Amino acid sequence: MKTALCAIVAAGGVLMSVVGVAGGTAAAGLELAIGGRTDYVIVVARDASPSERHGAQELARFLKEMSGADFPVLQEGGRVPEKAILVGRGRTVESLVGAAEFRGLGDDGFLIRVCGQRLILAGGRQRGSMYACYSLLEDVLGCRWYTSTVSVIPKKPTIRIPAGLSVREVPSFENRDPFYFDAFDADWAARNRSTANHSRLDETRGGKIAYFPFVHSFEMLVPPGEYYDKHPEYFSLVDGKRLKEHSQLCLTNPDVLRIATERVLQWMEAHPEAKIFSVSQNDWGNPCQCESCQAVVKREGSESGPLLEFVNAIARETRKRFPDRLIDTLAYQYTKEPPRTVRPEPNVRVRLCPIEACVAHPFEQCQRNAVFVDVLKRWTDITDNLYVWHYVVNFRSYQQPVPNLRELAADIPMYARHGVKGLFLQGMYQEGGNGELCELRAWVMAKMLWNAGRNMNALVDDFLNGYYGPAAPAMRRYIDLMHDNVEKNSIHVGIYDPPTAPYLTAEVLSAAEECFDEAEAAVRFRPEYLRRVQRDRLAIRYVRLMQDIERWRESGRETKAAGELWVRLQQFAADLESHGAKRISEPQTIREWLEGLRQELGQ
Repeated sequence: MKTALCAIVAAGGVLMSVVGVAGGTAAAGLELAIGGRTDYVIVVARDASPSERHGAQELARFLKEMSGADFPVLQEGGRVPEKAILVGRGRTVESLVGAAEFRGLGDDGFLIRVCGQRLILAGGRQRGSMYACYSLLEDVLGCRWYTSTVSVIPKKPTIRIPAGLSVREVPSFENRDPFYFDAFDADWAARNRSTANHSRLDETRGGKIAYFPFVHSFEMLVPPGEYYDKHPEYFSLVDGKRLKEHSQLCLTNPDVLRIATERVLQWMEAHPEAKIFSVSQNDWGNPCQCESCQAVVKREGSESGPLLEFVNAIARETRKRFPDRLIDTLAYQYTKEPPRTVRPEPNVRVRLCPIEACVAHPFEQCQRNAVFVDVLKRWTDITDNLYVWHYVVNFRSYQQPVPNLRELAADIPMYARHGVKGLFLQGMYQEGGNGELCELRAWVMAKMLWNAGRNMNALVDDFLNGYYGPAAPAMRRYIDLMHDNVEKNSIHVGIYDPPTAPYLTAEVLSAAEECFDEAEAAVRFRPEYLRRVQRDRLAIRYVRLMQDIERWRESGRETKAAGELWVRLQQFAADLESHGAKRISEPQTIREWLEGLRQELGQ
């Protein structure tokens, strides 16, 4: 047994301290660095994966930045020194903890163990050992990587590790995607344990769970431009007419199935980097009303019936040649209801999309979301491989405040509790699509996607203190103001609400301005913090400006007022762009939005 050397505790994602560990001086803890010097080396296995080697290099880099000490990175050879940090599952690690301890860790899970004077950081070879390195730096030693450009690395000339340190972590979700543009940065994604499809993660950083194509693939599977003229029967019949524009597929047509299956097999051949392949409806309505399709709908009680039968048939064929690849489809709008009898194949992932939901309140506590919660439960009754596509910003107005942090604090754990395997949190994903608290949201969501049991309030405070410095208390008051308003007044919030929505009252906006006044005053001599506060204040400026434009529309469109509004609009757009913003909403750039308002105002 290895317990005399290495304290073994199944922590289940919780950092645990262990007492009574054998191993000589290790009982007092490990001193990795003393006064800026170290006797420790970092050792990687001979057959270490690219991410394990990268994790070791990152560990050496940040330990040096913290302490000033150089930690050599060596390859496991003969006898490993007693004072060693062991990264990855080399023979020394296996001899110390045993192979059984790695069961159930998967690609991403990991162990951190103190064994005598040695420190073990090891787990799944895909990403787990690398994550162990980052966990030590972050969770034990206090490093933070808040954004792709803002990090906090504490200065510690002496670095001590508790003797009883024993960690075992497995992520709450197999696929973790905080869908913000800044979160696509390769280092940010690796350090914050994201597997996002759009991230720039490479093999060195453990890769990602890649899709091809990402979603809404029917037009790519059977392109209307290629097939419609000769075979209109391949496309959806709507009100007696086969559609070429804004069509779906006729899912019971055997030729459509054959063509789509061949296309997916071609994709799998051409894209070995992808794990998941989308067979999913186009982003509009118009499901097929032909007699054959509707017979399946009637039998299954939902449009998801013919869709899932179609997807299953493709999945059965593709796994013959590509057993490790997955097929993805949507439960979205007209397909959100699960079928009565059809069950997804094991290599099928269904992504359920609560696009109609209120995002102001926890789903299980909001009457407007009761239907979705019921749908979620019924999907999880029929598949163990459910993903969710959750929406976290206002897609009509990226700058508009969305008080949804308390909702996320409740619903990310809810998804984990119901067995959801992957969670995609769609935020401001386009370059230049930044808005209110976008960096905060990306960071806290990444943390909760890894461990859904984390305390959201503590994470928010952590970010506020690190990112806004002395302005943190005022920024916290702003966040609480916006959330208290929708909570106490039972106001629902949707992802397409206009700036005149009921939660954006004059009273609330005035109170928000006071919070930002305090925040700016607290950092008036700290330009890096001041700029971040001013960027987030743009959200309140945007709402006030758009509400004034709406009042102008309703009160007769007076010419002088139009000129004054145009001056304010130009200044607001310039300020947005000075902070790197390029888009005002998902479909529209700032320049396009400004030009439309210029014409309306007659300027």
